[in-house]
Amino acid sequence: MPPADDGETIRDPPAPREPEFRFFARHPVLLLVLLTPGIPEYLSGSSPVTSLILNPPLFLVQLLLNVCLYGPGVLLVREAAVRWRKGWATIILLGCAYGILEEGIALGTLFNPLAGPVGELGFYGHWLGVNWVWSAGVLMVHMVLSVSLPIMLLGVALPATRGRSLLPGRRAGAALALLTGDVFALLVFTVRYAGFWMGQPIFILSLAAIVCVVYAARRVPATLLSPAGRQRPYWAVAVLGALFFPLILLAEFLPMKASLPAPAALIALLAAEGLLFRAVRGSVGREKDERRLVALSAGVLAPICLFGFLSQAHLPLVLLADAAILLFLARLWRMYPPPDIIK
Repeated sequence: MPPADDGETIRDPPAPREPEFRFFARHPVLLLVLLTPGIPEYLSGSSPVTSLILNPPLFLVQLLLNVCLYGPGVLLVREAAVRWRKGWATIILLGCAYGILEEGIALGTLFNPLAGPVGELGFYGHWLGVNWVWSAGVLMVHMVLSVSLPIMLLGVALPATRGRSLLPGRRAGAALALLTGDVFALLVFTVRYAGFWMGQPIFILSLAAIVCVVYAARRVPATLLSPAGRQRPYWAVAVLGALFFPLILLAEFLPMKASLPAPAALIALLAAEGLLFRAVRGSVGREKDERRLVALSAGVLAPICLFGFLSQAHLPLVLLADAAILLFLARLWRMYPPPDIIK
């Protein structure tokens, strides 16, 4: 597994002391499935928690589709990294492939200029059938929030799982079948009820892009994109994490509001994402740095939680999910004392 998720970065794994951590130690797949779609869908408000009260059948359908989409996706990404003995570059690339599968094949938001979540970005930067500016942002969101962050948090919460397969035997095949079925169901819904079909050429090119990205993920060196080793203060790492989501939104929408050409927005967005990633990579050490990973996670999640709350302030049930993730991070923080007080 990658440096942030294997024995290379931690001292002897601490045994879980909290009852819920002991429970998740016996059921690590459940923890991963709670983290995604929990983070990208329910904390952010993409799948409103308010539907639990306002439209319970819709909430249950969304929950089923989300679990069968995100859960197998992140499990297969992690399993590939374990079996291939690869690192974070592989996980990030596979997260990109997952994003193309979900947003391109299943939901069509990478291509549909009228897709609800896309908004004005469906016309700003739409060229050759692709919403380029939207795609650059949403794929990065999936790479981080849907895949990398949940895998990292699983490794920090349950160190004994690092480098260990969670899909032994035929379970990987079952996960792939579940993911395929969910993607097909969403594709049928998008075509028949949302009335959008990307067209055969784009469909084939999307599948080819996924294959190429997976191949690249298989071939990249295991040490590529490993933490650089410079350890910044915890608060600084948290601030860097907190810049992630707002930076994507600003880089997408400010150039559009300023009437700049869409290619300028795309370049600005990709540059901002690259610079932020480089800053994060250079701020986390390779050893005994779990506290920085928790601080980084807290920073990334803070704007997500705020955005989700503001979008559901009329019935803020999302605060329950916010409280759960806050308690989870707080217990992870206590789980790893600072190195200077470790006996």
